[in-house]
Amino acid sequence: MARQYKCISGDGHIDLNPDIWRDRVQAQFRDRAPKRVKMDNGSDAVVIDGGKPNTIGITRSVRVAHIDLAKQVPTFETCAGTGSPEQRLAEQDQDGIDCEILFSQITFVLRQTPDDDLYRDCIRAYNEFLALEYSAPAPDRLVCMGTLPTTNVDDAIKEMEHCKKLGMKGMKLDRYPSGKSYPTKEDDKFWAAAIDMQMALTNHNTGNMGSGRGQPDYMYPKDPGHDVHQKEAFKFFTRFTNDAMTAALQMAFFGVWDRFPKLEIYWAETMIGWFEYGLWQVDDHYDRYMGMINDAWGLNKLDRKPSEYLKDRNYWGFLRDPVGIKRRHCIGVDKLMWGTDFAHAASDFPNSQKYLKEDFAGVPENELRAMLVDNCVRYFHLDQ
Repeated sequence: MARQYKCISGDGHIDLNPDIWRDRVQAQFRDRAPKRVKMDNGSDAVVIDGGKPNTIGITRSVRVAHIDLAKQVPTFETCAGTGSPEQRLAEQDQDGIDCEILFSQITFVLRQTPDDDLYRDCIRAYNEFLALEYSAPAPDRLVCMGTLPTTNVDDAIKEMEHCKKLGMKGMKLDRYPSGKSYPTKEDDKFWAAAIDMQMALTNHNTGNMGSGRGQPDYMYPKDPGHDVHQKEAFKFFTRFTNDAMTAALQMAFFGVWDRFPKLEIYWAETMIGWFEYGLWQVDDHYDRYMGMINDAWGLNKLDRKPSEYLKDRNYWGFLRDPVGIKRRHCIGVDKLMWGTDFAHAASDFPNSQKYLKEDFAGVPENELRAMLVDNCVRYFHLDQ
């Protein structure tokens, strides 16, 4: 019988010491695989393949008063959420949480190696550790998202298939399946495969999707030239609101949502208070500027309003957001998932239940349950 949930966090984090899973990496890669190193001040960092150290970061110090964050020396032993699965379950109980959708930040560290074979092997080892060891004590409470390689679409599909066999419920997209920060036709194979597998797709805080980091937002058919005082056409739609909608808009203009009517994506930690104005603005600016965008960038018009694509098959994650909760109907309660962000400093651990009562005061029980339980259960197939 499936677990009966009362409160699910749709956004939790696992920042684990790589020493506990490195033995799953193939022997020939093990000495170059991620390992823990100490910084001069005593804090912990992670290094892969002799590269630069990546510190845990002071924002992982969830138990610390915010005024004291800069004074912390974070280590895997002292930070919340970095220990054993049994410790994590106890932390859930302490905060009144029945289950977490768990995202890892190690993916960005892994890609710092230029060796694709090492990179892919580390991803395989990490996914197997999460599925076979970390989640094992309570797979219905520790719902880890699988990590995808960004080398190419075929590698991404292969790893997703492996994660499905391991019993994982979803995959985290750090970039588009092709490895780009914009959609390509190559990605269509991946979207089709995910739908066939019934694998939930997620992105955390937009990752590198829609925020190029050296890559353009889109492969426009035309160069707009010097007279258009904006490099990216998408900035016209998001200029006064939130870049979190960029990736979903990229997919709309590239026809992804139209080609794959069953495709859905959960965008975690985007917050929702901006939606009421953002949805109005994206339609207004579409009406104002789309003719110019079509002429200058060659971007074709959409079959529907951009706001309809944003509301249709996209799920949105939020932390403490009383403004967004009041405006929840502009996007629809069936598309919203609340989360704690544990064990990062934005979390209210161990007082999440206190703030839930404050922020959701007056929300009908069926809507409250949708945002705290039902949407997560449905999207991640937690009842299966």
